[in-house]
Amino acid sequence: MINSETAKAFAAAATTETRAFARPEPGVQPQRVLLVDDSRSIRTLLKIYLMARSFEYIEAESAEAGLKVLETQPVDLILTDFHMDGMNGADFAATVRASRDVKVAKIPILMMTGDANAAEVRNKGQKAGINAFVRKPVSCAQLMTLVDTILPTPKKG
Repeated sequence: MINSETAKAFAAAATTETRAFARPEPGVQPQRVLLVDDSRSIRTLLKIYLMARSFEYIEAESAEAGLKVLETQPVDLILTDFHMDGMNGADFAATVRASRDVKVAKIPILMMTGDANAAEVRNKGQKAGINAFVRKPVSCAQLMTLVDTILPTPKKG
């Protein structure tokens, strides 16, 4: 079951070809968000929610694919699901935190779940080093508030 805000976001997705993305201020590099979720529709919804910002997106359909991205591309923020085939979001977060690359190990991580036992999932995520946690379905306002809380503002340079 999807809420009305989610339904509106999916309806808006049909018009994304003509919708202008927010542009960064001159001299500010766009921030890069790694979306790690085995659901393409969730990754699309997250991109729609984040469209108001000048983010670049990299998608990974598994934690393992997300780790490969982190080996080769700079990322400013990770949004990950908890339940995925293979490695779960908490194990993924712990692996990111254990990275030998200090920049990778410090990337802010927001973990999401639709799990009925959200307290247990949150606890596992916190032990793994996540910065924020949210239950699905997440609203655009919830997501943006959390992103603003854990992601430093981009600097001119």
